[in-house]
Amino acid sequence: MQHSSFEQRTNSESEVRQVRIAPVLPSRSQALEFEWGAAVARERLVHGFNSRNASSRSFNLIRSKLIALHRDKGWRMIGVVSATPNVGKSFVSANLAAAMSRDPRFQTYLIDLDLRRGTIRDIFGIETDRGLVEYLEQTHPGDGLCGFVPQGQELIIIPALAGPVLSAELLAGEQASGLFRTMQNSDERNYFICDLPPAFANDDAAIIMESLDAYIIVAEDGKTTQREMEAAAEMLGRERLAGVVLNKYRGGLVSEGYGVEYHYASEYYSEPGAGG
Repeated sequence: MQHSSFEQRTNSESEVRQVRIAPVLPSRSQALEFEWGAAVARERLVHGFNSRNASSRSFNLIRSKLIALHRDKGWRMIGVVSATPNVGKSFVSANLAAAMSRDPRFQTYLIDLDLRRGTIRDIFGIETDRGLVEYLEQTHPGDGLCGFVPQGQELIIIPALAGPVLSAELLAGEQASGLFRTMQNSDERNYFICDLPPAFANDDAAIIMESLDAYIIVAEDGKTTQREMEAAAEMLGRERLAGVVLNKYRGGLVSEGYGVEYHYASEYYSEPGAGG
């Protein structure tokens, strides 16, 4: 009987501990608004909020594909990754999240999980001295997650203040595990676009993908090789590859030198001997 009581007490303590560290996702009303408008969006190359902007068309098409995957497979936690740095990954993350936030069926979150080199805060011009890294570094219950919303929009952004941190340890730690559990168990309306580190920068992307539903690979025309994309898909799991975004392709639809083209994963990673 004593052994049984000890087991019950241990299980209860474990449950209480998990509840204590589980974060509460900031709602739209709890998030802090920051200055935003059409001129700021143009300056910062965030086209996805404006459906009348021709530059948002590519992101609208990607959004439609992701919504179809959500309907068919229930995927709502999506990572955006690249094989190597500096191919426009965070630009795609920001614009895709902006486009997704216009769909009233979802509450869209943009989470910067690139803890060492994240640029989501810079893309949107968010001024804060606290982000995801500071939350994950907590060893005891403390401040909650900070969310930010562009004025007049519905997108909730959780930025990271990038720096030389022990990112793999943080992403595999209890605070991060609690965050991923909270995302998984949150309202079905919640949709998460997560900006991941490049696949081969370290093993952070692989750690994160243990908790997400699927991912998109961002490649740059003339820079990213087929071998790099195949190696990234092999590492992260081909079965969860939602698609490939070809950025800066020649003759692109997006201005300021950016072009985006979406491809089904099967077009890049078909089985040997498969048709099509």
